[in-house]
Amino acid sequence: METSWISFLIRGFETTVMLVVISSVITVVAAAVVALGRISTRRSVRLLTRVYVEVFRSIPLPVLLAGLYFGFGPQFENIGVTAFGLAVLGLVLNETAYLAEVYRGLISSVRIGQWRAAASLGLTRWQTLRHVLIPQVTTAAGPQTANGIIYLVKGSALASLITVPELTMYGTRLVVDTFRPLEVYLLIAVFYLLLTVPVAYVTRAMTGRRGRVRPKRGPHTRPDAPRDSAGSSPQHTEKAWTSTST
Repeated sequence: METSWISFLIRGFETTVMLVVISSVITVVAAAVVALGRISTRRSVRLLTRVYVEVFRSIPLPVLLAGLYFGFGPQFENIGVTAFGLAVLGLVLNETAYLAEVYRGLISSVRIGQWRAAASLGLTRWQTLRHVLIPQVTTAAGPQTANGIIYLVKGSALASLITVPELTMYGTRLVVDTFRPLEVYLLIAVFYLLLTVPVAYVTRAMTGRRGRVRPKRGPHTRPDAPRDSAGSSPQHTEKAWTSTST
């Protein structure tokens, strides 16, 4: 393995990073919009978003990329869209369909009582989404969003099928020149790990920090006092029962 290999692969790695970053930002925003459309009060919006999700979840990513490039490439080229732009479009269309369903499931998991409570306070549907629903979903959606980004990292390797000069394409060229596929592809795997491992680590750290909730104790409760299944200490339970009896 030579240092020139690394410098050569870095060129493709830079393109891969750009492809993943742009696709990830657009996918997260688009998935949130589609998820809100899936729970819209308008039947036409729900139907349209459902058709989108079902169609693009059923099309394999290589077929989607090839269809965009070979089927509509000349038309997109006339308006200035390059193969890189088509790769971004294909990745976004594919992953948004999956991530939107994840977000919709998280939204649907919110108890109906919260909707009713917000309505009793006079909040509109949009205010309920903004102040009650979205903060909860944003916190819970971290791991699923990270999985989606990791999928985009791995899916970006398929952009080489439509002539995007990303990491896998540069690696293939290096294999042809050196006839050492094992070393080259191991090095490519390391580059992909440099993208996926930090995403997984940061998400795990953020999720763990949010999951640590310290129980609140009263001023007269000993730190080591045991707690019953309802979360109350025996001291408070006994005092409450005594005061009620008297």
